[in-house]
Amino acid sequence: MIANQRAIQKKRNIHNIIDNDDEIGEVAEWAGISAAQAKDDDDFDIDNKQVFQQSTDHVEQARQKINQKLNKKGTNVNQRNGHLLNNLKDKAKTIALQNNQNNNETPIKQQCQFSEDENEKPRIDKGEESPDKKVFRLSERSIGKIEEEFEQANKERIMDLEKKKNEIKQINFIEAWDKLKGSQDIKDQIQFIQKKTSFLDKLFGCFSIHLKSNRLIQEKNQVCLMSQLSFDDNNESHFRILYTIYCQFMSTDYCLRYGSHWEMIGFQGADPTTDLRGAGILGLLQMLAFISEYKIYIKQALKIFQDIKIPFSITLINITTFVLVSLKDNKLNQLINKEDSVISIVNKLYFAGFHLLTKILKKEEITFHTIGIHLTYIRKQIHEQPQQLIREFQLDIQRFYKINNI
Repeated sequence: MIANQRAIQKKRNIHNIIDNDDEIGEVAEWAGISAAQAKDDDDFDIDNKQVFQQSTDHVEQARQKINQKLNKKGTNVNQRNGHLLNNLKDKAKTIALQNNQNNNETPIKQQCQFSEDENEKPRIDKGEESPDKKVFRLSERSIGKIEEEFEQANKERIMDLEKKKNEIKQINFIEAWDKLKGSQDIKDQIQFIQKKTSFLDKLFGCFSIHLKSNRLIQEKNQVCLMSQLSFDDNNESHFRILYTIYCQFMSTDYCLRYGSHWEMIGFQGADPTTDLRGAGILGLLQMLAFISEYKIYIKQALKIFQDIKIPFSITLINITTFVLVSLKDNKLNQLINKEDSVISIVNKLYFAGFHLLTKILKKEEITFHTIGIHLTYIRKQIHEQPQQLIREFQLDIQRFYKINNI
């Protein structure tokens, strides 16, 4: 009777730790004894072994979880942020605290006798670091390393951005004009035109009839050729012109080559160069001339166009095409001879044509759907009244800067 009570009590003690007979068999096999012996043996070493094994396994699982988290950091530290690091740190602390709590809540019964298997198990001497604390310490160290790498990568990114700002210098109109007209593309085309005069007549008209010098004829050719020259990302001058236009209009010192930010100054998409058809690199060059010559005036005009949701840069490119038609039709030759400069007259007429449109915008309510009618009127004035248009613009622009005390 007493033996049966002892067996029942022994089994109950084992079931306090393990749920079913299959698990009892596994624990018994781990301890190097039979399942029957595990149920009938008097000593409680099996309890100690199971508790110790569970504690060790839990610590090992915690270590594996921490290592898995750390291994997922990858090679690109730039993609990490403070939020991710804090989450990882909190998880490491939680796992370590849970391990401590579990170990404290599960008392290990101390026995006077230990089996050979138990004596072979590692013990924690006095003053030695517990496994869970070691895991937590190692995780803290690794997280600290990640934070240092993240901060270093962020510093390198900022330095790289500053380096790009220094590498890409803004360009003014005079420098851009000199670089473009002296480029190899333009030189090659000029030589070709000079050899093929008949081709020139078909393309641009007989320039030599009205212009007073060969220099002006060549300059006129250069301007016309620029309107046919596509934007080239490999051409430093082209990129610097585009870069400067955005930076000047938006009062910044850096911009990306592609992106929705170009729509803020009136281009239609992420790549502003797709809107240059019909005006070529000359369209950008004249925008640069406008922002270089009349920065305050043109930035106020940009705000007007943004408010009524009419694409600003597209409108300016249209004005460039109107001026080109007058230039090719020899409508500007008299003004060019008087000014002794092609690009100067071309730009003045460009400024004047846009100014006429802004005056109309201030007087009438114009929408995206009705602006075409007004652009047709601007084109006619540029073609038929270039001198009058320029004269009115010069008076108005002087008045504008006087009113604004500039």
